[in-house]
Amino acid sequence: MDDVRIAQLGEALSTDLRVLAAAPVTQRSFLAVMLSGSELSVAWQPSTALPHLPGYRPTVLRDLTARLIKDDPILAQAQLDLYTLGTGTPDVLGSERLPDGTYIHFRVPGLLGHHHFTRGLASAAIAAGAVAIAATMLIRGLSMPLRALASVADKIGSNETWVPLAERGPREVRGVARAINAMQRRIQSLINDRTQALAAVSHDLRTPLTRLRLRCGFLNDGEAQAAIESDLDEMEGMVNGILAYLAGADDPEKPRTINIVATLATLVDDHADHGKDARYEGPDRALVHVRPLAIKRVLSNLIENALNYGGNALATLRVQEDGAIEISIQDNGPGIPESEYERVLAPFYRLEGSRSRQTGGIGLGLAIVTREIAREGGYLKLGRGDAEKGYGGLCATIVLPPARKPSIGARPQS
Repeated sequence: MDDVRIAQLGEALSTDLRVLAAAPVTQRSFLAVMLSGSELSVAWQPSTALPHLPGYRPTVLRDLTARLIKDDPILAQAQLDLYTLGTGTPDVLGSERLPDGTYIHFRVPGLLGHHHFTRGLASAAIAAGAVAIAATMLIRGLSMPLRALASVADKIGSNETWVPLAERGPREVRGVARAINAMQRRIQSLINDRTQALAAVSHDLRTPLTRLRLRCGFLNDGEAQAAIESDLDEMEGMVNGILAYLAGADDPEKPRTINIVATLATLVDDHADHGKDARYEGPDRALVHVRPLAIKRVLSNLIENALNYGGNALATLRVQEDGAIEISIQDNGPGIPESEYERVLAPFYRLEGSRSRQTGGIGLGLAIVTREIAREGGYLKLGRGDAEKGYGGLCATIVLPPARKPSIGARPQS
């Protein structure tokens, strides 16, 4: 037996061993058939007990076994064993032990006779195909439950109905699935408790304010009545702001495609009709897929902030190159120092200079805007306005992803 034939046999046995060791148990019998050919037949034994077979191990086979083990140590770990069923028999049989204790049995027809072992390139191609099949099956078996895990993880904390995750796949993946299901149950319980608490708190806070407002109407002192009503308005605004921030995640509103220019221009025109310095510049049409009431609250919040702190408001809209919608609200107020941009987006944070009776608020406006825009897939950024146009104060810009088919056009001049 020449060196080439020995190398070919060793390569074939080593490849088969690696392929079946890496394959799922349920696929090993199928892969063994795929690896078999006219020059090497392979079978997989699920049992860990090696059957006792009467075999003969002539010197030539003992030498061949030693040579194969020397060339590839993995065959030594697999306890490679070669034997024949009788003297003068050209066929060689053998076994290899997989890491999990199961066995591969193989048969090499005519190895001790005049048959030439020429598995060669065809054998390599079959082995490569088998490896690819095994790898595909293994990856698919892992990726399917992992994709399900990722899908459920993306929905955690959203308003979507909780659907239990199927606990299947490898043991580790099943463990993660059980943990995620338990976590979802806890989160759902906390959300239900919070919803009930908010409903109770909303009622308990608003009821005394309503009684005070009614009693205030019976006061004879007009100046005192006006002062008390102003305080009540401020308290009611604070209560509404806190409740709106805490209940934001429970908003059941569904997104739909709207012309956001109509919403923005209407808000600006309403303030202008009440004598405020507010105007809009931009196209008359821009489609976005958002929650209409939520985005209206966001725009109203930004416009009112500009009017309260800056005395005027310029709303502009443009479409970016990628189709995203960019809306900016500028004012001519004192603005916000750049070092404070990140901090003012945190809940309940206010600049010291803004704490006044005229502007009011409790530091939730920009926090609510940031959260609501993030839920729409967009973001908020702060900067300086255009001083040349008379808007050198704060410029709050929101960027929203476009609808499936964004459409814009020029707004008619009035």
